Amino acid sequence: MLNGSNGENKTLRDNKTVRDKTLRDTKTVPSVVSANKNADEPFDVISFCKRHFRVDAWANERSQVYTVRELLALIDGAIEAFKKDESLATLSPPCTIVGDIHGQYRDLIRILFSRHDNIDPKNLKAARHMEKFGVENATTSRFMFLGDFVDRGPFSVECICLVFCLKIIYPKQYILLRGNHETKAINFAYGFREELMNKLGQNEGVDVWEKFNEAFAWMPVAGLIGGKILCMHGGISPGLNSLADIRAIERPLADVNDNKLALDLLWSDPIDNLNINSINDRPQYIKNVVRGLSCCFNDAAIAETIKKLNIDLIVRAHQVQDNGFKFSRDRKLITVFSAPRYMLENDNLGAVLKIRENGSLSIKLLKASSRNLKSDRGKGTPKSDKSKTSGSSKSSSLTT
Repeated sequence: MLNGSNGENKTLRDNKTVRDKTLRDTKTVPSVVSANKNADEPFDVISFCKRHFRVDAWANERSQVYTVRELLALIDGAIEAFKKDESLATLSPPCTIVGDIHGQYRDLIRILFSRHDNIDPKNLKAARHMEKFGVENATTSRFMFLGDFVDRGPFSVECICLVFCLKIIYPKQYILLRGNHETKAINFAYGFREELMNKLGQNEGVDVWEKFNEAFAWMPVAGLIGGKILCMHGGISPGLNSLADIRAIERPLADVNDNKLALDLLWSDPIDNLNINSINDRPQYIKNVVRGLSCCFNDAAIAETIKKLNIDLIVRAHQVQDNGFKFSRDRKLITVFSAPRYMLENDNLGAVLKIRENGSLSIKLLKASSRNLKSDRGKGTPKSDKSKTSGSSKSSSLTT
């Protein structure tokens, strides 16, 4: 049984009550700072959020148009929300755990409305229903995002803006963990900075990119669901001996290389099954030669960490999975990857993990959307990097 506060553990069963509560809550969301053309007008985060649920903003994959002022206001609001979370953020079930998004805006929308299984994005009537009730429906679930919102995909800015909005409006229901792509050295090179420059112009784009990285430095590096499920982007660490070790990580943490535990939480991987160390009975932490930093750990290290921390399960992201997810041998660790058809060059499924109130779990798979299946073969293949490797049980030469 997972632990949690009585207030948070209460399941929201009455939809009318939920909608009424949402409307009350949204009316009390504080204005952040001035962001409109009229400098005297406060930034309306709810209206800004609703823009991202409009049909033409996602069904037709059209880019949003942003002003520098509203983005800076959004970032300031997100920073204040992150400051209220500990480095080990907490959430109570029922909730949904989401892996890498990587700028796949359409798939992010699908995940946020994953309980609406019968809504077809091609059905404009249903889509407009989602648009009308987008912000209100967002409060009926809790989400733990495992990071990597930006880079690689075409809509990194839209994705990070939408989750920042939801964090500001519902700070206790949306936990946004930091991924390795929420670090300056990585999102400098793999798309996020360039996308901002294309939207805002070179100088202002760089300024806003710098500001986004200030917010990333405040993001929690791990999450705990019900006291029993530990979540992070990367993996475990030889320096992780208690949950207090994570709570002790000081933020803002501009460079994760300055903290070995934080670095491993964002970057480490399970040892590949083909490596002899994977079946060693003793905990093993070996050099991560694929990524060039952090470490790789075996099943014995997972079991030891589970015991030391008195938890039941570890959930991480960070690696592409053919089936969207992959369990360790003893099923004490699961990797979740939520970007189907990653970079338009993989045939992988996406997955999210649903945690029920009693602690049981189920996995929801995401097929690539019809638009993602129509890859543009006339364009060059995106450049590869070592920030994401295939963790599939099938052999793969892809390093992304």
